[in-house]
Amino acid sequence: MKVPVHLLPLMSAENPEQKNATGEYFFQMEQPIPSYLLSLAVGDLAFAPVGERCGVYAEPVSLPQAAHEFAQTEEMLLAAEALYGPYLWGRYDLLVLPPSFPFGGMENPRLTFVTPTIIAGDRSLTSLIAHELAHSWSGNLVTNATWNDFWLNEGFTVYFERRIMEKLEGPAYAEMLHSLGYQDLLHTLEEMKGTPGDTRLRLSLENRDPDEGLTEIAYEKGNLFLCHLEQLVGREKFDAFVSHYFRTFRFQSMDTARFVLFLEKELLNGNQELQEKAKAQAWIYQPGLPPGAPAPRRGPVCESGGAAPALAGGHPRR
Repeated sequence: MKVPVHLLPLMSAENPEQKNATGEYFFQMEQPIPSYLLSLAVGDLAFAPVGERCGVYAEPVSLPQAAHEFAQTEEMLLAAEALYGPYLWGRYDLLVLPPSFPFGGMENPRLTFVTPTIIAGDRSLTSLIAHELAHSWSGNLVTNATWNDFWLNEGFTVYFERRIMEKLEGPAYAEMLHSLGYQDLLHTLEEMKGTPGDTRLRLSLENRDPDEGLTEIAYEKGNLFLCHLEQLVGREKFDAFVSHYFRTFRFQSMDTARFVLFLEKELLNGNQELQEKAKAQAWIYQPGLPPGAPAPRRGPVCESGGAAPALAGGHPRR
């Protein structure tokens, strides 16, 4: 790629850390990715490391504030690896985009795009980074096969995000996020009373705009279903299942039907009583919340769960 010499191009690939004198750059991406994760950005950018494998790109004037805000990124990466296995993408860097960027973040492999509206000065909104980092496993490593299966990306990512934040900030903080997310979910269910089919996890978006599936259903109902499974079998067993899921299907696409088969074989394991309590078919294919769905409560019942606070400039997550 050739750009004016005062600019720096970046991609969801191996990236340069500084400008060169020719304006010519070569990009390589060894891992397979789906087409929607192919990204390119060009601007007057500078780089600052925030760890051995993590760094921040931003316009020079805002780079010091961005590097301070995202100083915990390497710590988040280590926490994520401790939960669900090695990070398989080499580096994990962040690119701070202009305020017009319409999302909180976008999980492009190796280079997450983020809105500058989370640079608050006190690192209070960086759970967004935990969310985009978690996509390096749920979404980028194991990818939803179609947008009907979007919950497989986002439900797992919300769950994983809260587990990362629990490790960094403790159970009380994670429980707060869970409560916020649950309230968002209840509000969304109320708003969507007229279209109950869209409150199912497995959607039907044929001949529709896929953006119609970008609701709290995929994020928060998906997360709540995983919390429900965790409560049924215990955290240790559930964590082993999630790690096995990521290892088994890494660098592959996953649809809901295949996930259900994997769930029944590897976690529910033919246990009829456990299958009845799991209610997987009801959670995935029926509208709303099944009876007995877990709700927030004090204490580490499901310390994952919930949503990041709303952000100016777009949805808090992607």
